[in-house]
Amino acid sequence: MSEEIEGAAEEFERSVSWLHSELRALAAAVAPGVEPAVEERIQERRTTRGAMGRQFTVTLTLAGASCAAASAVDAMAAAGWCSVETGEGLGGSSVKARRDGFEVGLFSRPSGGPVIWGKAPTVWFRDRWIRPPRAAAPQTLAPGDRLCRMCDGWGTCGACEGLGFVDGSRCGECGLGMDCSFCRGSGRERPDG
Repeated sequence: MSEEIEGAAEEFERSVSWLHSELRALAAAVAPGVEPAVEERIQERRTTRGAMGRQFTVTLTLAGASCAAASAVDAMAAAGWCSVETGEGLGGSSVKARRDGFEVGLFSRPSGGPVIWGKAPTVWFRDRWIRPPRAAAPQTLAPGDRLCRMCDGWGTCGACEGLGFVDGSRCGECGLGMDCSFCRGSGRERPDG
């Protein structure tokens, strides 16, 4: 059980919009007049304790354009990007920069034109998982009932605490059922069974 973080959806939309405008400006600076092909991806992120977020990445391919990494370095510095790193590889030269949790880069290929990419920081939509309230407590038991010996009245799987996942993998105990397999989520058991 977790609540959606207030304002997270708006923050995500702002980061997407801001990154788009920054990359478009960078593309216009290094390859004026070339209309880029745009590819966007949204990656769902989860922590082992159930926090959920999204990370936006975008790639602009400037087919047919020719640009040097030096012009990208100048354009990034002029736009206020810091930690500008350059490198040379077998396939071409690259430039990468960071600012306020965002990353942008350019990879200059000998054929096919340069590729500009950007990555926004992960925006967390839900805080870590909070275990649901107990299904049963000693004061709520009917005469003759007792707390479940497996979940101690919680009603949730003891291995994943009702999350359905353990260390990023489906829970081997409940298999995403999330309830205690012994009491089937009631948190109680009868003395005879």
